[in-house]
Amino acid sequence: MNRALLKNRSFVFLISAQTVSNMGDWFNILALMTLLALKWNASPFALSAAMLCLAVPNIFLGSLSGVIADRFNRKYLMIATDILRAIVVIGIIFSNHLWQVYSLLCLLTIFSSLFQPAKEGKLRELVDNDLLQSAVATSELINNGTKVIGPMISGVLVATVGVEWSFYLDSFSFILSALLLLLIPGKHLAEAAIETTNEKGSNGFWSQFSAGFHFIKTKPQLLTGMIVFCIMLFSLQICDSQFPILLREIPSHPIRLLGWVMAGSGLGTVIAALYLNNKEIHSALKALSTGACLVGTGYILCAAFIHIPVMILMISYPIVGTILGFSFGLGVIHFNVMAQKTTPNHFTGRVFGTIGSATTLAAVIGILSGGIISKLFGAVFTFILSGVLLILVGIIVYIGRRTFEGGNGIAESNGGTHQQTQE
Repeated sequence: MNRALLKNRSFVFLISAQTVSNMGDWFNILALMTLLALKWNASPFALSAAMLCLAVPNIFLGSLSGVIADRFNRKYLMIATDILRAIVVIGIIFSNHLWQVYSLLCLLTIFSSLFQPAKEGKLRELVDNDLLQSAVATSELINNGTKVIGPMISGVLVATVGVEWSFYLDSFSFILSALLLLLIPGKHLAEAAIETTNEKGSNGFWSQFSAGFHFIKTKPQLLTGMIVFCIMLFSLQICDSQFPILLREIPSHPIRLLGWVMAGSGLGTVIAALYLNNKEIHSALKALSTGACLVGTGYILCAAFIHIPVMILMISYPIVGTILGFSFGLGVIHFNVMAQKTTPNHFTGRVFGTIGSATTLAAVIGILSGGIISKLFGAVFTFILSGVLLILVGIIVYIGRRTFEGGNGIAESNGGTHQQTQE
């Protein structure tokens, strides 16, 4: 982490809360799958339905959550959603029917959809523009670092202390996150004044519902970046959902290879976050388009390598997974930095809420499309198709990036630790 960021105690507390909460999420996901598979003896459809409950509500609530994050004190909104999520997770333990589990998972997603834009807005509020890239890279480092470490710890916990205690630990992680968030400042006085000025004359809550999308449309660079990022997520989910099917092409079915690829992907994204922590960004769209081309190439290689000798496959696939993770990290970090710098502080919640809705929709469509395409044409064709799509999009954006980047200013920082605060 950048040394200047380490001196920003408010950011350190915010990112610490994120670390604890993210780790707890991984306890929850593995414990949930174990609970449904063992206690409920759930069908594959029931498991898929549970995953959809963790995603679909965010499609419809992203923009609304963004409005709430911009209108209310972000600190206390995050604390409230942490406490509510802690209660919901405990509720899963005492559920007696699948519909109760599904309902609680939907509630968990709703509260998480409120937390995320508030967290992005608070990060924008606490960190000055010159440190935003390092702050976003640090946040992504934690996101993906916990993806590597979290499942390993969760697997040990489920095997040793049992499924229920994994849920209890997840609940405790939300409470600990809320306690850490108590240590960050409330809304900046300067920020409150800016919000009052900007919202004056508006038609109220519902007039702001679509404000995030309208703002994005006025920024060609941001709109283009969001479209490319959605296509990357769409293709990513197509291939991720069909990776086990692709591995069936291997005669000996080394399913452990899937775990190595996943670990390599997480490691690659961590490396990207470390690499970009202090590296200056000159063109976000150039990096995003390059990332799309590299991810597309990686998927084509996955399909091309499937029939090579298994021993070579065991080495090449994790390497390809690492390249995929690095390339995706290159795209996601640059996009988030661009979104943070382009968006005024008082608009951050609505913009990131809209981005959250769009990216979740792309991911869900990708999951559904992956199954259909693979069923009709096979897993190898699915990977090649996704790879070609990403490469084409990357090339188009790379060629036209100067047009898309024209006329996009950087929003002035309204936050920073040097400003006066109030609780």
